[in-house]
Amino acid sequence: MHHTLPGFARMRQRLSGALSALALLAVPAGAALAQGGPVTVRFQDYPGFGNLLVHVAIAKGYCEQNGLKCEVTNIASSPLGIQAVMAGSVDSAFAAVDAVNSAILRGVKLKYVTGANTANVLELVAGNDVPTPNADKGWPAFMQDFKGKKIGVTGRGAPVERYMDWMLKKAGMDPEADVTYVAVGPPTTGYAALASNQVDALITYEPVGSICKIEKTCKLVWRASTDKQPAEMYALNGAGPGNVFLQDFIDRNPKVVDAVIRALTQADAFANDPAHFDEVLAISRRYFELKMPHGDEIMRASLHAQLDTNTFRVHMDRKAMKAALDMLVETGQLTKTVPVSDMVLDRTP
Repeated sequence: MHHTLPGFARMRQRLSGALSALALLAVPAGAALAQGGPVTVRFQDYPGFGNLLVHVAIAKGYCEQNGLKCEVTNIASSPLGIQAVMAGSVDSAFAAVDAVNSAILRGVKLKYVTGANTANVLELVAGNDVPTPNADKGWPAFMQDFKGKKIGVTGRGAPVERYMDWMLKKAGMDPEADVTYVAVGPPTTGYAALASNQVDALITYEPVGSICKIEKTCKLVWRASTDKQPAEMYALNGAGPGNVFLQDFIDRNPKVVDAVIRALTQADAFANDPAHFDEVLAISRRYFELKMPHGDEIMRASLHAQLDTNTFRVHMDRKAMKAALDMLVETGQLTKTVPVSDMVLDRTP
């Protein structure tokens, strides 16, 4: 029934990442970079909170302190970002593991240098008028509440649909028979479809969960970054999109790469300190606004939700990346994977 209409790291890993970060921070800022001025590094950005660590690094002067001039360019997807890197219009793509894996299989040599938006951001929300008697029972019980319902997805065949299929099947249901998928676009247009009863529920991501919280027009049933079941989905936390560079850039500019890691490690520490929340929010407002009723309040709630779940982190969790690759194969989004070591720079936090 289809109609037409994108965690916490374990303690030992966090300690290892922290020690690596401290070692990098001990290197003199901007040491041995090109003489005569800062080195420009161009990062892919996404609309919304996007590449927040880069935003903070620019605003707080961490790029400048490390001999860099950081710039951002909005590019709509991981594959387009990788194409831009290959074309030379940006130096770093803000890319998900599936896109990086596929690029490497095509012969493109590139690696993650830092994390960026590493939590599993998936959310499942339902309209207020949709009965969810099993919501408090957790997964897989609550999946039965969506039988016979219209589920909004960003696009037909998109990753969110593949993951919803997986969750339905694991709960003993048949996606083909038990739900109807409706393409509703990104979170903001998806929420509009939910609010107008075009769909009964959404498998989506922020800021929809925060909109539900503030507007009281829908209910958050499941959040992958906080709900520990299904365990396979929770295991993906720490493997979200990061900043990738071509291997040739890394080889030619090792000190620039080290400076990027230092600057974004400093940004990570600043952004994730609760005392700096209001300043991080103010920095984010330089890049986007939620033009909707209660937009400022929703933006504040969404940033809180994401910071509270370790979304914006410089650390790339190798174990989570392997789990993500395995899940992509299981859900039919990939047929072949490369070793995680081929995707991540050895000195990446």
